[in-house]
Amino acid sequence: MNKPAFLIERMKGEAWIKQLETRVVILRAGTFVDLQKNIEALIGDEASALFYDAGIRAGKGSAEVQLQAWKERGMDFLGKWGKFYGSSGCGWFKVEDINVDSEKGGGYIRVKQSFIAEVYGKSEKPVCHFLCGFFVGVLEKVLGERLTCEEFKCIAKGDSYCEFRFEKL
Repeated sequence: MNKPAFLIERMKGEAWIKQLETRVVILRAGTFVDLQKNIEALIGDEASALFYDAGIRAGKGSAEVQLQAWKERGMDFLGKWGKFYGSSGCGWFKVEDINVDSEKGGGYIRVKQSFIAEVYGKSEKPVCHFLCGFFVGVLEKVLGERLTCEEFKCIAKGDSYCEFRFEKL
């Protein structure tokens, strides 16, 4: 029998936990945001590219694990993926809407409860660079296309949700 996709298991006798047969860590959102802000203070605007690139690698790796564990593909996969990342077990964000035009290779993802934007504080520009890259990594694995993504709305800017628009390169 398959284990539920959202289950996080504490490994008996070990100091680690796993989800979908992969070791995971629980990191306080404030710790991630502190790291981002410190890197921004050190290297300035280039920090956004660093977090975007790290997000792409994280998204691809995450999607690879999920594609191996789940039967769903395409939009069915993205539907399950949205539920997975909105579940109480992950806490990264809650997907409000996914609009993917697979023929044109574009669309958007709207999320609420971004762990970055909600903790970051007020900002004049979007701050979810890691999630922007993360979505590119996941979508590239699922759609098989090279993509780029930009955050147009951000909770840290005072918007009611974060919106990430992507398109084919």
